[in-house]
Amino acid sequence: MKFSLVLTIFSGVVLVANDVFGASLLKNQSFPKTFNDLTFSQKNAVLSEGYEPWETEYDKSTGRCISNCAYQGITMQEQLENIERNTINAANQLLASGYSVNENGSFVAPAGSANTNNNISNANTQSQNIIVSSLKRCSPSHPDIPVGQTRPIGEPLVGKPKITSGYGSRIHPVTGNNSVHAGVDFAAALGTSVFSPASGTVVSVWTDSTCGKGLKIRHSDGYETVYCHLSQHLVSNGDKVEAGCEVAKTGNTGRSTGPHLHYAIKHNNGKKYDYIDPTQWLGR
Repeated sequence: MKFSLVLTIFSGVVLVANDVFGASLLKNQSFPKTFNDLTFSQKNAVLSEGYEPWETEYDKSTGRCISNCAYQGITMQEQLENIERNTINAANQLLASGYSVNENGSFVAPAGSANTNNNISNANTQSQNIIVSSLKRCSPSHPDIPVGQTRPIGEPLVGKPKITSGYGSRIHPVTGNNSVHAGVDFAAALGTSVFSPASGTVVSVWTDSTCGKGLKIRHSDGYETVYCHLSQHLVSNGDKVEAGCEVAKTGNTGRSTGPHLHYAIKHNNGKKYDYIDPTQWLGR
């Protein structure tokens, strides 16, 4: 008996037909299910669209990445060293621009710049109010973020809330795996206002199973800020925001054990945006 097989690919579905029995079978095409299943080029394409590999987890016995890996098989130590190098590069850039470090180890803007609270005149304050009110979904302003600030110095929440988890290696609170926490977690009730610490452009607004409702803003001089576990986005892709603009509300979305804000800073090291330790940038 002679059989003939016709294979047709259409809209991601493979149709297999046998003309002897006149029967057909629809079979779904197999696609990668997680970020780790992607090839290197596919990962880069996904990352360029704003996806954050959040948060990186490592096998306790081998020390190599097993979940949310931007680079398959990277070790925890290698990732921490990469972040440290990028942090040093970003810090040196600030120091070269006239910033100094205070007694707490945080960055301080140079005297007379637009990035210091000491020289916000009434005219500047009025100007900020006009700018903020004219921007789409961008009010009120953060009282401690200087007018016209272009680098993410300061905090995304008002009142210096408690940091419940700092930057660095930790045991993941949900999975129990070793992990690299490339940002800081702030305690915050549901619906707390989240602000951009610097002017910039919204480059990604997304929702996934780990970050939950996420937001990324690109600032000048190679900086980006990232916000996770939000309950609400108040801005959209492409929106221009001024320093101190309200951009989101805190929540408990994604892989989270309770309401809080995950906040991270990235810096372009000349090749791509990578995480830096945000501790010095917080100003406390």
